[in-house]
Parts: sequence; structure tokens; C-alpha cells
Amino acid sequence: MNARHVASAALATMVLVMGGCSVTPEPEETTPAFATEEEAFAAAEQTYRAYVDALNQVDLSDPETFEPVFALTTGELNTSDRRGLSTYHADQVAKSGESTITDLQRESADLENGIIHFSVCLDVSTVELTELSGESIVDPDRVPVQSLRVTVEGPRTAAGSLQVSSVSGRSGEPVCD
Repeated sequence: MNARHVASAALATMVLVMGGCSVTPEPEETTPAFATEEEAFAAAEQTYRAYVDALNQVDLSDPETFEPVFALTTGELNTSDRRGLSTYHADQVAKSGESTITDLQRESADLENGIIHFSVCLDVSTVELTELSGESIVDPDRVPVQSLRVTVEGPRTAAGSLQVSSVSGRSGEPVCD
């Protein structure tokens, strides 16, 4: 066998050996993102407050102002916010006023899965949505202080950030006036 065949055989053997032997990494140990429910609730509350602030800062004529809202949401809420804000923009709806959190009560925190639930009273009484004609599109029967259930999801490890995944109307506690 000449030197060229030996080198080719050695190269082929090396490729086969390297291809057949893969090193399986050891599973990483994960540390929950929050050591206590108190930490989880504080972070979730901060995330939801940032979301409400981002919504308050939206200028429906400027889609760039939507980005902070999208960055704070995930899943169906993100899809819904994208669709809704884009529709308002396309329809040239104007927004005025701001929402205000008047009450926030902790419900539950699943530290292992990074899911935090709480109840919120959100005052939307000063928020107005108007068409280009100046006509309001707000339901005249809108309840001025909404009773909501909020779900915030986040990292299962210390890396990552929380995002609001669900905001839905609710009945029961807290009773919002």
C-alpha cells in the first residue's frame, strides 16, 4: 500500500470514528428562577406593571411604540396584541387616556414551571379610542374598573425574563369598584 492509500485510509477511519462517537453532554442542573414565591410575585407584578405602562405609551399612529408591548408578552396574548394594535393603526384609531392598576392580589405561583397568577383591578375609565371621524369606539357599557386575571410566565432557570401570557376578565375576587 502506498503512502497516499495509507493517508486516505487513516482519514476515512478518523471520519468514521469521529462520526460514530459523539460526546453526550451531561445534563445541566437547573436552578429555579426564583427561590421564593415572594420573589416570583414581585417579578411578575413588575412585569405586568411594565406591560400596562407600555400600553399606556402606545401611539396608535406609530407602530414602533408597539414594540415594548410585544416584548413583554408571549403566546396568544402576544398574537392578540399584535393583531389588535395593527388593526387600530390601519383603521387610524386614536387613543387617549391611561389605564391604572388600582388593586393587585396574588393568587398562585408555580416556581417549577415559572407560572404566576394574580388578580388585578384595572381602571380604564380615562382610556378613549376614537375613529378618524372623532366618534368613540368604546362600548358605552364598558365597566370603568375591570376585574382581570393575569398570568405571567417566565424562565424556569435564572436566565431569561418574564412575559405576560394571559389577561382575561373575571368575576369574583377582587371585586373592583
